[in-house]
Amino acid sequence: MKFIFKRNSKNSPAETYDFRDNLLKRFDEANLRLQYRCANWLERKTAHLSRQSWIVILFCFTIFTGGCSIYIMVNSFSANTTKSITITPISKPTNVVPFENETMQQNATISKTEFERIVRFREYMDSLGRSPTGKKRYDSIAQYRPGLLDSLTIVEHYYHSQFKK
Repeated sequence: MKFIFKRNSKNSPAETYDFRDNLLKRFDEANLRLQYRCANWLERKTAHLSRQSWIVILFCFTIFTGGCSIYIMVNSFSANTTKSITITPISKPTNVVPFENETMQQNATISKTEFERIVRFREYMDSLGRSPTGKKRYDSIAQYRPGLLDSLTIVEHYYHSQFKK
């Protein structure tokens, strides 16, 4: 009975993580190589420094970082009430144009009458584009409402996809 319930080797979780483990190992090795190269470069650049100069560098570093830390602490406890960073709330403008990659709501349905109005509007726009007198109006609509015809196409495809399900 044991062979019936034996886990298939293709589906074992250990093999699914092999790729991830190998990738992480490669990143780890590359990181160690980079650290080694940087350490060697720094060692070559500072090989000529004597013990006395290292002590002076360490002393200057500790004085500088300690001074900065003390300055920050004293400055934070001072009675200065002006804030260097002001926090302002973000407000959404009223005339926001939505992003192109936003999708329609999945539960939104388009009725037949709404779809017929959309088709009539598309036919009206096509007739405007074909006639020489309506071309000016068509161009002004297309200029002030960019993406309108693309949106009509998207809505038509969405309407037809309702019935394919």
